[in-house]
Amino acid sequence: MTVAQKRVSVFLSDAGKEVLRQANCNLPKAGGVVMYVQDVDDWGLWVRIEREDADHILLVRWEYVLTLDFQAEAAKPVGIRQ
Repeated sequence: MTVAQKRVSVFLSDAGKEVLRQANCNLPKAGGVVMYVQDVDDWGLWVRIEREDADHILLVRWEYVLTLDFQAEAAKPVGIRQ
């Protein structure tokens, strides 16, 4: 499953939420944090974060991610169509 180049809701551990607060990210009081995933690697999700001065890229380590939620794409037909 590819999540790079998609907007997803990231559900974080308490430690992950604290790290994002320290990085000056606005977090909702409950639920997932909606983020645009720029890229994904073995370390975690590289997400685009808006701050007052500019957009920034931030690494959200896998150890802080409880789950991801995003809209399923429509199935693409495969094979011969009649």
